[in-house]
Amino acid sequence: MIEVNNLSHSFGDNDVLRDINLKIRDGEVLGLIGVNGAGKSTLLRLMSGILTPKSGQVLIDGIDVQRGEARRALFFLSDDPFFGIGTTADELYELYETFYPNINREIFEQLMSIAGLRRNSSLSKFSKGMRRQAFTALAFAVAPKYLLLDESFDGLDPVARERFKKQVRKTAENGSTIIISSHDLSELENFCDNYLVLSESHLIPPEDVADRIRNQYKFQIVFETAPDPAIFDILEPQQVRIVARVATVIAAGDKDDIAAKIEGLHPLLFDYLPMESGEGLLNTVTELAEGGEFV
Repeated sequence: MIEVNNLSHSFGDNDVLRDINLKIRDGEVLGLIGVNGAGKSTLLRLMSGILTPKSGQVLIDGIDVQRGEARRALFFLSDDPFFGIGTTADELYELYETFYPNINREIFEQLMSIAGLRRNSSLSKFSKGMRRQAFTALAFAVAPKYLLLDESFDGLDPVARERFKKQVRKTAENGSTIIISSHDLSELENFCDNYLVLSESHLIPPEDVADRIRNQYKFQIVFETAPDPAIFDILEPQQVRIVARVATVIAAGDKDDIAAKIEGLHPLLFDYLPMESGEGLLNTVTELAEGGEFV
């Protein structure tokens, strides 16, 4: 289990993370979401032991991540991984083999072959997406207990993204715990088991995010004439769309209470609609991020 206890970090006078507390169960795929500058990359670097926190600690199976033995259980793939000039994929594999002696060459070679990548070619000649696939092949070959992936969809074409998702699920099913951040929220919906949201230097834990998603309801409401959008303020809506006399409203709270308030607007009729794929997650994150730009 990964435990994050009272973790805070800053760069100069900029407080990036404050009092982060989190327990991550084994075998989960967690999506890490936040607006630009929210601290996603910083949190992953702290969890991997690359950065030393200003205060608090990260425990990997009860051991402080700042101790070398704790880091053997995890693999962190940054958004811009380092490689030497002229280094080939095979040479990179041999380097990582010194740190992870249980790395699986068969998996590495298979994933490189599927991606159509030459193992004896210099990584500097690869495109950004090709380099990303080479490094993720290494990560999946290591198959660590804890895999931290920062912006791992970046640069991948649609086919590579689907391959990547399938390999993430397969790796998780084999016992790895995976935390993955992405600037594209649509990549994470219906893919992760739970979600972590960073907002204003604080972390919204996965159970709170799940509760917010579950407590959202969508209604279609028909009026005699086109309604004034202001009448829906009583619902504290997350989303309102009006087309002629028909309004579609998403609001959070108790379903029956929302329905009673809609009755008070005296519509001709209204009905409950099922939420579309990803709507609940998008509305929740948008609300928590207060309209910021996702990256």
